[in-house]
Amino acid sequence: MFKGKKAAEQSVADFHKLYNDGQLAEIYSTGHSKFKGATTEKQFLEFLGAVQRKLGKVTQTSNAGFNVRTFNLTTTVVLNQSTTFEQGTGTETFTFQMEGDKAVLVGYNINSKDLILK
Repeated sequence: MFKGKKAAEQSVADFHKLYNDGQLAEIYSTGHSKFKGATTEKQFLEFLGAVQRKLGKVTQTSNAGFNVRTFNLTTTVVLNQSTTFEQGTGTETFTFQMEGDKAVLVGYNINSKDLILK
């Protein structure tokens, strides 16, 4: 269980690094096939581009809760992050599926008043 949480935390750090470096297409390309089935690359890049324009880069993030579950030999990790950006704050929800020792992105959501109001 904690192996999955640790791998997911590393994947969040990788996500934020790519986000801050503007490598949004790289985030999409390394996502799980379920992630790519839920949104097109164009839609995802437009969405994250809007987050970047309105909120800026990630300056700090902390774990606000997690859930690890295994069903039919598939382990899913959900991490909630309280994240501070240059121009606001938000709660990010990352969903990962474990593939070996690696947590692969299946879903991403952000809840932020600053994102909506700016």
